[in-house]
Amino acid sequence: MKKLPKKYQKIYKEFYKNYSSANSFFRRISLLVEKWYHLQAANAYPKADKILEIGAGNLNHLKFEKNFKQYDVIEPKNYLLEIASLKNKKKVNNEYADIKLIPKNSKYDKIIAIAVIEHIENLELLFSEINIHLKKEGKLVIEIPAEGEFLWWLGWRMTTGIGFWLKYKLDYGVIMKYEHVNNAKIILNKIEKFFKIEKIKSFPLNIKHARLYIHIVCSKKHF
Repeated sequence: MKKLPKKYQKIYKEFYKNYSSANSFFRRISLLVEKWYHLQAANAYPKADKILEIGAGNLNHLKFEKNFKQYDVIEPKNYLLEIASLKNKKKVNNEYADIKLIPKNSKYDKIIAIAVIEHIENLELLFSEINIHLKKEGKLVIEIPAEGEFLWWLGWRMTTGIGFWLKYKLDYGVIMKYEHVNNAKIILNKIEKFFKIEKIKSFPLNIKHARLYIHIVCSKKHF
């Protein structure tokens, strides 16, 4: 397990809270662009009754989902759920710190992972657990940054990277290397091993090195 340098460890929790709450000018700029993948995730299977969101953070995606009857979340960083709005908290049925804590008989119409998969070290274990909880005709919706590509690198350097340096006088690239353990190519290859990819869409262009975010809709493989 990688460790952050001590200077970064001291500000890590504060940074994450500020990042999730968009408490900076540069972060608010990136949040405007991120609205694209929130809308994509919501519009994929918009009438899903039971939804599970993996890595829900401060519940900032919840406002985009309208028609659900049950909304469960997984978030290991409890301090992010603590800063979520009371309005959103009331909409959540169950909170879990880990997908393994979900009862095996809990099945979902839609499972969402927004800007999360790039952080997960053991993707095969996660995808195996998702297969258990995704209904036969359910949809897995994944939103990832185009990690490993030029436009993504330039994008965070010119927004969050600048804001991070102005506030902490530290290189945001260190945080990125620590947080993003998977690039887009690795993630797509892993997904194809476990699920049938039904749709891939990128922003702003469907061209490698000219995209910031990638929207992926998957279904279970039926053998």
